[in-house]
Amino acid sequence: MSNTGASTGNDSADRATVRGREAQEGLSQVAAPRIGLILAAGRGRRMGRTKQLVPWRGADREQPLVAAAYDAIRSACDEMIVVLGHEADAVAAALAERPFHRVMSDPDAPMFDSIRAGLVAASAIDSRATVVLQPGDHPEVAPATIAALMAAVATKPAQAVMPEYEGRGGHPVLIPPPVVARLLDDECPEGLARFWSAHPELCHRLATDDAGVVRDVDTPGQLRG
Repeated sequence: MSNTGASTGNDSADRATVRGREAQEGLSQVAAPRIGLILAAGRGRRMGRTKQLVPWRGADREQPLVAAAYDAIRSACDEMIVVLGHEADAVAAALAERPFHRVMSDPDAPMFDSIRAGLVAASAIDSRATVVLQPGDHPEVAPATIAALMAAVATKPAQAVMPEYEGRGGHPVLIPPPVVARLLDDECPEGLARFWSAHPELCHRLATDDAGVVRDVDTPGQLRG
C-alpha cells in the first residue's frame, strides 16, 4: 500500500502546526495597549481658581489646561482615563468631545489616591496595558519624546520609563503592568516621587532635551501670555 496519502496528511498537519505557532508568535509580538491617565482631581489652590480650567495658549491655539495635557499624550494611547474631583463636571466639560473613562477621587486627598484610582481603573480596562501617567497641569510634551518613551518601555517591560530634563524627572511616565501591580500593592504613603527614589530599579530615567516634560503650571505667573 502506498504511503503517499499518509505522508500528505502528516505534511498538512505539520504545516498547520507551524502556521499555528507562527500565529501565536505574531500575537505575542503585538504591542501591548497603552492607557492614558490624566490626573485632574485637585483644587489648584496656588492658581487661585480651578487650575484645570485656566486657558493655556499652545503653539497653535488656546484651550483649557486639562485639554492641553490630554492632547499631549492622546496620540500614544488606545484609551484615556481622567481622574476628576474638584468641579468634576466643569473639568469634564472642558474636555469637550474627547473620549475618556471618568474616575472620581477626593480633591483633598494626597495625589497618590488619584493615581491609585486611575491605576485600578486601567487594570480593569486591560490588565496588559502600559499606563501613560500625565498630570492635568502638564500641557506640553514633544511628539519625539513620546516616541522615545514608547520605544524605551518596549525594551524594559519590568521598569517604568520617566523622561528626565537637566536632571529633573518629568512626565509622562510610562508604567508597564508589573510596575502597576507593584504600585497597587504599595501604600506609597510619601507619594510616587518618593517611591521611585526608594526603588530605582523599577524606574528607568530617559534623558531628553524636551523642557516640556518638567513644565507644570501651578501659579498665574506660569501661564503663557
